[in-house]
Amino acid sequence: MRAKFYSDEFKAEAIRLVVQQRFSAAEAAARLNVRSENVLTWVRRFRYNRSQLYEADRLKERLHEVAMERDVLIKLASRLLDKAG
Repeated sequence: MRAKFYSDEFKAEAIRLVVQQRFSAAEAAARLNVRSENVLTWVRRFRYNRSQLYEADRLKERLHEVAMERDVLIKLASRLLDKAG
């Protein structure tokens, strides 16, 4: 039997049913006429990718904060050196 391939839109609909509308994976699978294992896999991948994106955003924010702190310290050191020298 040939493997079925589902469009990204179809997978997104299955994920939306589980994540936003709080269907179980089995309920969403029955509604869309697919195997519940497929829906579970799609939801797991979605949640993993979402957590990775959240982590990347958090690290970008922290990098921005550290860069601002660095710039303040450079300006302060420059002023102190101007006064001392």
